[in-house]
Amino acid sequence: MRVRRLRRRAGPVNLLPVDVTDPPSGRAVVRGILGAAIVLAGLALVVVSVAAGHIEWRLVALVLALWGAWGFFDSLFGWVLEPLGQFVGNVLTGGAMPGGREITIQDETAMLEHLVDADPPPHRVVLAGIRLAEIYRTHEHDAAKAEAVIARLISRYPDAPELKYVRPV
Repeated sequence: MRVRRLRRRAGPVNLLPVDVTDPPSGRAVVRGILGAAIVLAGLALVVVSVAAGHIEWRLVALVLALWGAWGFFDSLFGWVLEPLGQFVGNVLTGGAMPGGREITIQDETAMLEHLVDADPPPHRVVLAGIRLAEIYRTHEHDAAKAEAVIARLISRYPDAPELKYVRPV
């Protein structure tokens, strides 16, 4: 992205580009509002204090209260709301796990092998077996192992409707 200078030329006015597809976060909006209020209250404090010849303590209290609100809301967003939003978003979308740990293909393979060997409801076993066969075929490049899993599923659950799409022809 190229930054343009704001100088007058013969032609249309050149403006800095604004990305409307990436709106600011709630934290940035609150900080912007409180920052503007602090600047205005500080400016009013200076002007009124110079004009009156003494410090206007009510304006000092307002500036300090706004500064405290800035700190409170910044901490609230930074320590509570944003981490909570990330956690809920990751839970709903299957994103990153807490602690930065990610599920690797080896972790998923071990989990699916355990699930296929256990005795959960047949529907779960069949779906886990199909995914396990897919991992064997695509990631481990072991078609024989994949076919063995499918054959084992067909022998255990011959009437499973999910297997009609993966049965060898």
